[in-house]
Amino acid sequence: MSADEEFREMIRGTAHIDLVHGCGLIAEAAGHHRVREILADQFDTLAMTVEGSDVVGVVRSLRDELGFDGDRQNYDNPANSMLHLVVERRRGLPILLAVVVGEVCRRRGISTQIIGMPGHVLVSDGAEVPTFVDAFHSAHPLSSGGARGLYESMTGLSNFEDRFLDPIEPRAVLWRILNNLLSRYRRTEDLAGMRWVMKLRVAFPDAEAEAEREFARLMGPLN
Repeated sequence: MSADEEFREMIRGTAHIDLVHGCGLIAEAAGHHRVREILADQFDTLAMTVEGSDVVGVVRSLRDELGFDGDRQNYDNPANSMLHLVVERRRGLPILLAVVVGEVCRRRGISTQIIGMPGHVLVSDGAEVPTFVDAFHSAHPLSSGGARGLYESMTGLSNFEDRFLDPIEPRAVLWRILNNLLSRYRRTEDLAGMRWVMKLRVAFPDAEAEAEREFARLMGPLN
């Protein structure tokens, strides 16, 4: 079974989605080899190396001791959306860094949630009064009010809603990763990149019709 076929089967299934596995399939669909095996080794090492007893401590250890950070110089570089390369390079997009934090915390028995604000992604401890961390920029803990301030400073907007701090489920994480890649490939007019991303996007039932129409339109010149 090819990576895109396995990805489609996973997305359309009913079982819980393993985000690291899903990210591995995305990278393999992009042409990288043995990614899931590489990721298993990488996270085995990280889980043994990283310190911290809560999400803030884990992010601080990843950043201060191992050098993880957001890639602000080449933000939409596709490497920033390939999980194994993010771990290798210690650089990535907010959503991929959130996956790294989440997986390290999971292996260490620490509860986390990925928070999909419009235009940015945080990690939360999921507590009744939650603490948020912006792993892309720092290990500084944020309250709900701090997260709101971050959103407003980044967007220049005053339309914040409490639901922006709701956790997002794994399918939504993978969808946003694919959208980031598609945005890059559109900007650079990379038809081959658009093609493999859109083959994965059609796996999402709610987006299937729209994605298929866009796929046909963009791939028309290649027929």
